[in-house]
Amino acid sequence: MQNNFNYLLSIRTIAMTGQLLALVAMHQFFGISLPLMPVVTILFALALFTFVSWHYYRRVSEVSESSFTFQLAVDLLALTLLVYYTGGSANPFIFLFILPIIFAAASMRAALTAVLTLTAVTCYTFLMFFHVPIAEHHTESSGIALHIWGMWYGFVLSAGLVSYYVSRIAQTLRERDAALATAREEALRAEQMVTLGTLAAGTAHELGTPLSTMAILIKELELEALDKNIAEDLHLIRSQIDRCKAILNKMSSDAGQLQAIAGHAIAIDNYLQDITDEWRLLRSQMNVSISWQGSRPVPVIIADQTLTHAIVNVLDNAADASAKSVEINGRWTEDKLTLCVSNDGKNLSSETKDAIGQEILQGKTEGLGIGLYLAQTTLTRLGGRIDFTNLQPDGVMAKIELPLQTLLASDD
Repeated sequence: MQNNFNYLLSIRTIAMTGQLLALVAMHQFFGISLPLMPVVTILFALALFTFVSWHYYRRVSEVSESSFTFQLAVDLLALTLLVYYTGGSANPFIFLFILPIIFAAASMRAALTAVLTLTAVTCYTFLMFFHVPIAEHHTESSGIALHIWGMWYGFVLSAGLVSYYVSRIAQTLRERDAALATAREEALRAEQMVTLGTLAAGTAHELGTPLSTMAILIKELELEALDKNIAEDLHLIRSQIDRCKAILNKMSSDAGQLQAIAGHAIAIDNYLQDITDEWRLLRSQMNVSISWQGSRPVPVIIADQTLTHAIVNVLDNAADASAKSVEINGRWTEDKLTLCVSNDGKNLSSETKDAIGQEILQGKTEGLGIGLYLAQTTLTRLGGRIDFTNLQPDGVMAKIELPLQTLLASDD
């Protein structure tokens, strides 16, 4: 309603300007005597009312339907008075009576639209019988020509204003539909995240017992193993089980904590270095190259646990899809972080590239799956984004762009 109200005031201003130009033309070029005093007074009062409305409703977050109805009623009253002093229903500007009806039909309830329509019809009918005739100083043929041209001018003005208003209303509706579609998509994404969180919590709980049992059995087998190589392999298996248990414990401790409370202040270069150092321990077989560059002093952020998981997910998927190497390049400014993760694997198909982060891909054949969906969701929540580009001749680059405003540590 707020946008429609602004359109109404804009169109009223244009209509008043058009009416004023027509009155000047009729008086100066066609020699028609008009009651200028009442006409100018009405236009001035309407202009003053429009200015006050602009000033007052600019501070109002939402315009009520009753206010919009009052504005249209004022338009009908002003137009009725103007037409009354300028020839009544014979005035070519009688076309303008259709405008308030169109505005009401596009913006208000059917009942109020019916009331305004009935009011407009009543005013039109009144003007057919009661009006101030225009004093004519021209022949009958010239009068007919003038009336035809006047009707043309009134039609052009009405058509222009209607097309402007309807096109703006249509644009507003398209923007609203787009916003609703985005909201529905975000709601669906949030619902999926809740489902994933529930599944993760249940999985973590269920995995605790078998992992503990496996750890005990592996420890006993390790003590009983006679072959040194077998003992080393069992020790490696037990260490991986211990790591799985540590990850599950960390998930449990992080759950339910506010990110700002759970996080800690750290320089962004140290933050990125810590993530990649820990990640490289799990990807020791991968050839990894890393470079950091950015502004000084280095921005200090609050380490967001979900952001850490998002970056690790991107790194994991790059490694899974890679042939043998991964390249990580990080750049930052005072208010933005850009992280590029490239691999030398196969190029992505156009269908897969469009679906990454928008849905959970079935079958992780290209190193893509739920991890990137979670990463995209986290980055979107923090105001960032992730884009994928195919490299030549082979490889894919994931580019993370993240504004730092919400992550910057306070100076206190």
